[in-house]
Amino acid sequence: MVSVSYSKLKRIATRHPAYRMIENGDNIEVLFYPPTEESASSTSEFESNYGETIIRVVGLRRGEIVEITDAFVESGNTKRRLSPDELSFWANEIEWLA
Repeated sequence: MVSVSYSKLKRIATRHPAYRMIENGDNIEVLFYPPTEESASSTSEFESNYGETIIRVVGLRRGEIVEITDAFVESGNTKRRLSPDELSFWANEIEWLA
């Protein structure tokens, strides 16, 4: 099971424009809007240019920890579940960014 720190997740969601966190009681949903390939590979100043791809991570808050229960990449009409490796990578990025 993959988990992340609630306070770090909250900090990222309030500071980074590509993240949005929705809380409903202990249910947590995080939306991450990755930059377009063009924007990510640009050597110029970072632009807030996000495509239609969304990474949706759903979890359950247990005190200071959010246990991830599901995660998807959604693009247009397609939806793909994140692999355990992809989810672990995302969780490590949250820990590192915060």
